[in-house]
Amino acid sequence: MEPAPPAPDRSFRVLCKPLLMLLILVVGAIGLRHIPALQHVLDSTDMLRAGLWGRFVFVAGASLWCAFGLPRQAAGFAAGLTYGVAEGLAMITVASTLGCVAGFLWARWGGRSWAQARLGPRFGKLDAFLTHKPFLSILTLRLLPVGSALLLNLLGGVSGMALWPFVAATLLGALPQNAVVVLLGAGVQVGAGWQYGAGALLFALSAGLGVWLWRHARIAAASTQS
Repeated sequence: MEPAPPAPDRSFRVLCKPLLMLLILVVGAIGLRHIPALQHVLDSTDMLRAGLWGRFVFVAGASLWCAFGLPRQAAGFAAGLTYGVAEGLAMITVASTLGCVAGFLWARWGGRSWAQARLGPRFGKLDAFLTHKPFLSILTLRLLPVGSALLLNLLGGVSGMALWPFVAATLLGALPQNAVVVLLGAGVQVGAGWQYGAGALLFALSAGLGVWLWRHARIAAASTQS
């Protein structure tokens, strides 16, 4: 006997959250690109250097920017230009991590039930991949030179992984690319050519480590299945 199809009202409730989640993400991402005030915040170095308040404004604005999947390279460049290498790296790392956590929690609220109900075995494979070694899987994907940070936040949220491995892997995995853009921004500020070279070298090392971890993970998965 085949199971009865879900009631229409229940289906609507399951679908309502992910639709709302995606709608807010799309509207927010488009809207933030066209809000002059936020762009002014990231460009206004004098305001951002104004003590604790300026730093709070930067972290809040950059976190919101990253939460909607907008390129954190712009915020990281502004951090390097405004605060220099050490403080700029700390500021953009905090902001980008908070933005990623917001995306993770948003997807956990709005997408997990729908993924479990609608994707079936396909979701099971994805969930198993991400939750088997959550820290290593997120760290590897963060280090790869391609991919969408927002998509990874959403995938982490709809999976069954715990929050803290996601936070730790996101913080560490984002450090190399954050350092690259902060070095570039600080190099513009002081005109130091070595910072451009250091940024390029760091990017290459980060990408190489990410590819190595990815290949190692695939080989390990294949050996366990054979």
